Amino acid sequence: MNNPKSRPEIITGDLSIENYDTIYLGFPIWWGTAPKVVHTFLEKYDFSGKKIVIFATSGSSGLGNTVNTLKQSVSKTTTIVEGDVLNSNPSVEELKQWVKKF
Repeated sequence: MNNPKSRPEIITGDLSIENYDTIYLGFPIWWGTAPKVVHTFLEKYDFSGKKIVIFATSGSSGLGNTVNTLKQSVSKTTTIVEGDVLNSNPSVEELKQWVKKF
């Protein structure tokens, strides 16, 4: 996490994102930002023209500067939207309402 250029490996797979306009991407917040493996994921696939809504869990912090940091790993035509920190164990109905905001 201390090295901004660190990109942990991920398993290569056949992820088909071309059929989606909006992608919800969740992860834990580590030291005020997304884990480096999230950058690996974003750099591996072409999210051009897509909207990515980020959400996270955290023991003590909010999303901080995560949106701006993640924008460095996608094309200029990708929109990254700050979703929320979901620590309160929301119900299915609460999650449905949350998703409708995006």
